[in-house]
Amino acid sequence: MFAELVPTENVSSCGVRVRTELPWKQGTRVFVKPSKGKTWTRARIAYCQRLQAQNHALGLEFYKTAHRYNLTFRCIQCGKYEASANFSSDRVEQENHLKAGIYRVQCARCGWKGEACGLSAVRILRYQSKETYSMDGNASFPRRPVKVTQVGV
Repeated sequence: MFAELVPTENVSSCGVRVRTELPWKQGTRVFVKPSKGKTWTRARIAYCQRLQAQNHALGLEFYKTAHRYNLTFRCIQCGKYEASANFSSDRVEQENHLKAGIYRVQCARCGWKGEACGLSAVRILRYQSKETYSMDGNASFPRRPVKVTQVGV
């Protein structure tokens, strides 16, 4: 991983523009954190504009809020309620939409793998990613330096 502390030029609900000494490749996924904060936010480099010999402007686009779902099923092989599937979406899904889907399922108890219809789910849990900006569009970044870290592949 590579990290750089950079000054912030502009902040919006969708992203941030920062100054950096090094050129960054467009499309690179990064983590961004305010210098006086603990919350990391996922972003991608939308553009890298060369300003001077060792001065670049980066446009960082925040990812949308991720909603993660866990569906629990009764295992076909062992009969225990430990078969589950995970599903992610950038928006809140209607329960009837989740129940209409077909999911790849694995049992934590016996290891059985297969497919199941959401209609047979006995429990549906929704989690919201804590590493992204809120749906109301309020970015959690004050106008101060931020730390940009490249995501390891």
